[in-house]
Amino acid sequence: MSTIQTGLLMLTEVRARAAAALAPIDDTDPPLLPEWVDAFHPPVLMLDWNTPWLEPGVGFRRGMGPCVWQAGLAVLCAASRVEPGAGMEQLEQLVTHTVRRLQADTSYRWPVATVDGPRRFDQAGIPYLATRVGYRVPVTI
Repeated sequence: MSTIQTGLLMLTEVRARAAAALAPIDDTDPPLLPEWVDAFHPPVLMLDWNTPWLEPGVGFRRGMGPCVWQAGLAVLCAASRVEPGAGMEQLEQLVTHTVRRLQADTSYRWPVATVDGPRRFDQAGIPYLATRVGYRVPVTI
């Protein structure tokens, strides 16, 4: 069933649509990695799936109508290595950028579900100051 008929995204469309909305427009925008990579240079945004990844949507009944699910999308905001400096301010700017950019997307409504607190995030053995902005996206699979 197409997204035009249901008003929902297909699970396979979510990351691509989010990537299009978060893609850098000018030199001041942070780079975006549309999928998981083993190493990166901050500041950066990286798309990932959150936990839980998929949950049955409200009113879900097996064998009845389109399969409506809630998909957990996460935007990892990685500000800097964990060291003295302006990392926290940079992280706040990345979160603000992410939320505002997805709110401005007129092609889809991105409902923010959670914003985790700042934490250490290890990638390729390097500790970064990072957080996840979580979205619950109604999808069909």
